[in-house]
Amino acid sequence: MSVDTGQRPSGTSAPYDTYEESAGYGWTIFAGVLLMLLGTINFVEGLAAVSSAHFFVGNARYVIGDLNTWGWVALIVGVVQWLVGAGVFARMQFARWAGVAIFSVNAVTALLMMPAYPFWSLCIFALDILGIYGLIAHGQRDPV
Repeated sequence: MSVDTGQRPSGTSAPYDTYEESAGYGWTIFAGVLLMLLGTINFVEGLAAVSSAHFFVGNARYVIGDLNTWGWVALIVGVVQWLVGAGVFARMQFARWAGVAIFSVNAVTALLMMPAYPFWSLCIFALDILGIYGLIAHGQRDPV
C-alpha cells in the first residue's frame, strides 16, 4: 500500500512522505519483538531454575521432570527464540514458520511449568498465542 500525505516541502515536486508497507506488518514486528522479549525472559528464568533460585513455588510436583530439567529447557528455548526473532526482523520466510513452532513449544513448556509459577505461566501462554496469531495471520511473503 502506498501512502501519500500530499505534503511537499517548498520548492520540490516529489512526494514528501511516500512509503511501502504490507498489511499486517505491525503484527509481524510485534511477533519479532515478542520472540526476543520472551527469549530473554526464558533465558533468565532458565538460569534461575538451574541455579535453584528461591522465587519459584517450593515443593512443586511436575508432570515430567523437575525444576532443573525445565530450567534447561527454558534456557534452550530462550536462545532459539532470540535467533528466530532476529530472522523475523530480517524478513526470512523460514523464520516466520520457525517462530510459530517455537511459540508453540514455549506455550506447551509454559503449561508444563505451571506448578513453578501458575499465574506467570498463563500470561506467557497468552503471549505465545498472540505471537502465533501475528506470524500466521499477518506474516506474508515479500514481493520479489
